[in-house]
Amino acid sequence: MFEIGNTLREARVRRKLTLQQVEEDTKIRVKYLQAMENEDFDLMPGPAYVKGFLQTYAGYLGLDPSIILDEYRSRGVSRQEHHAFGGSSVIGKPYSHRRRNTLAFIAVACLLVLAVIYVLGLSSEDADDGGPGTTDPALLSPSPSPSRSATKTPSPRPSVSQDLVKLAAAGASCWLEVRRDDAQGPVLYRGTLAAGSSKQFREKTVWLKIGNPGALVVSAGGKQLPALEGVGPLIVTVSDGELL
Repeated sequence: MFEIGNTLREARVRRKLTLQQVEEDTKIRVKYLQAMENEDFDLMPGPAYVKGFLQTYAGYLGLDPSIILDEYRSRGVSRQEHHAFGGSSVIGKPYSHRRRNTLAFIAVACLLVLAVIYVLGLSSEDADDGGPGTTDPALLSPSPSPSRSATKTPSPRPSVSQDLVKLAAAGASCWLEVRRDDAQGPVLYRGTLAAGSSKQFREKTVWLKIGNPGALVVSAGGKQLPALEGVGPLIVTVSDGELL
């Protein structure tokens, strides 16, 4: 048994990161980061949030999220997690409430069926009287077939892009932030890649911020790029199949 809070705090201090910087990178509020480092899990919204925050924070610091989560679960966390917005689920509604909803649905369906039958009856009477329901003979004549010149030529299917960038976590999980072009580009992905999983991006240039560089394998244009070294977070750019 080890202390979750001290492990997270020591990893953050070792990387010389402030809580404000971690909040900016992971979008986890400072008060929840402090709660995890102090193991004040009761200050957080619920067990589901605690697990999600622990996984993201541990991956960002280059730690193994599965070890942190196993330690958290071993402390007897209740399996019955509350819904994020409270209230009872549909399954938990009283039987009488569900029965009223079912009867209301049947009543509405019956009214719709009666309305359709009534409209069809009026249309039939108009057709017998030669009224508005009578079919115009002009409408029965076949319409001219469209000329071949008007037929649109199907556009050729685009070829497979050679700018495919593949990011794979090998041996351990890895926190990632992926943006198009540069640090100001739109976010394509932000989260933790579990060990053995991967993400692909069809972009010519991607900007990467990596929490655990040693666990990430980068491929571009169908070839594997040189292995990354150093302690995260590490920032690199992949452009035209090269690692910059």
